[in-house]
Amino acid sequence: MLARRELPDQYAQWNRAWAAPYGRPEWAVAPLRLLGRHGVRRVRGPFGFQTNSTTRIYEYPWAYYQLAGLGPSRILEIGGALSGLQFVLARNGHEVHNVDPFVDYGHGDYAVDPIAEHASLNRAFRTNVVLHRSTLPEVKFANSFSAVICVSTLEHLPPHDIEVALAAIKDVLVPGGLVVLTIDLFLDLVPFCSCRKNMWGINASVAWIGDLLGYEMVAGDKAELYGYQEFSADRIMSRLGEFAINTGYPAMAQLVSFRAPGG
Repeated sequence: MLARRELPDQYAQWNRAWAAPYGRPEWAVAPLRLLGRHGVRRVRGPFGFQTNSTTRIYEYPWAYYQLAGLGPSRILEIGGALSGLQFVLARNGHEVHNVDPFVDYGHGDYAVDPIAEHASLNRAFRTNVVLHRSTLPEVKFANSFSAVICVSTLEHLPPHDIEVALAAIKDVLVPGGLVVLTIDLFLDLVPFCSCRKNMWGINASVAWIGDLLGYEMVAGDKAELYGYQEFSADRIMSRLGEFAINTGYPAMAQLVSFRAPGG
């Protein structure tokens, strides 16, 4: 499915609870300086330390609730960078690993040392998210994960790297495990025009991604996911008012979950 313009009440409440997707503004926490650096960061919230697209207002709570049926589990986030979802999941009792090489996708270099900043956020939120500054195929995990989550990352990768990442996901996922994906759908690329690549990446076929995984789709609407026969660019454009569109760049968010067999 595509993220909607209108939020379900449950998502709006989740965003308020976690100050997602932007964190509480600096002016709101400035009077609390006596709490110290980590105290102020804690009040600002886990989403206050990385720039987020406006569609994340729907993506983050959607992704969170895809994992609602899991008890305390090992969860792998791919491309989590300094975003807040990893810390929310850790606060909810999960063992969270974040694999991210911190590659520049158009914004320029990180203004902070990502390793030191991630460690500081762990201290502020009293979490123990394990950061692997690498790509997934390069990390050798001793144990497997109940879920793999990837928010707006695959579209930044060339096709070969997507294939490699998906193969690695299959290697680390337990039988019956979940793969939770959000994937940007750019309005300035095929299938909406003739261009195939922009400064951010590509419109990767979700059907192709699903075929590479070979898992059952458990959340998603093929009529709103690029690459499936049911998808129609004209029909999507005719319903454009229904969907959340990033205000910084013309993109929507595709939401899909797959479940591995077994378990």
